[in-house]
Amino acid sequence: MKISLLGIQIKKYQVFLLGMLKARLIKIYHSPFFFVSLYLLLYGFHCFWNWDEFMSNNRNLEMDAINAGKQVSLWSLYPFQIVSVLLVALLYLFLSVSINFLFSLLKRTKETFKKNLGKFIGSLIHQFFFFVCILFLGNQVLGLFFASNFYSTLVLVFWTTLFLFFLINNGELYKRLFVSRDQFVSFLSHSLGYVNPILFVFFVLALANV
Repeated sequence: MKISLLGIQIKKYQVFLLGMLKARLIKIYHSPFFFVSLYLLLYGFHCFWNWDEFMSNNRNLEMDAINAGKQVSLWSLYPFQIVSVLLVALLYLFLSVSINFLFSLLKRTKETFKKNLGKFIGSLIHQFFFFVCILFLGNQVLGLFFASNFYSTLVLVFWTTLFLFFLINNGELYKRLFVSRDQFVSFLSHSLGYVNPILFVFFVLALANV
């Protein structure tokens, strides 16, 4: 009898530990910096695994620049390319929060757009780097088809699909966080979820061509 009771207690304790572990893992996953950390780990491993090749590429870039009488940007060399990704993330965050702030100044949208600001920023970081991780892993897989005739098509399809998926998720994020009884405000908040990423892409393209 005592043995069976002990077994029940042990089983309950195991269930408790598993539940606590599951809750902790879910909390870690929903942390704003979970995918930031994951991307840094993936990128670090990628650089470590291909270090010799990357150093060779760096030397080739430097030689080409010297022959052309130009200078190589530090951010175009490995492993410093990651800085560009982080800067793009900051730019996206700044643009999204700035647009949100501008609309929060309007009387009709003030209450809706000022609430959940902290959660909004955290969700933006979480979601942006989630797609960065998918993009990074997807590009590694696509690299296997680099020599094929349909490589360009695969890249176009993958990037377009990922961007559309990003738009949809961003729209749902705004719809979930900025809820209002005012139909116009709800429509506006949902629309911004689609408009902001598109504006961001045009903004980045404009900067790239300056």
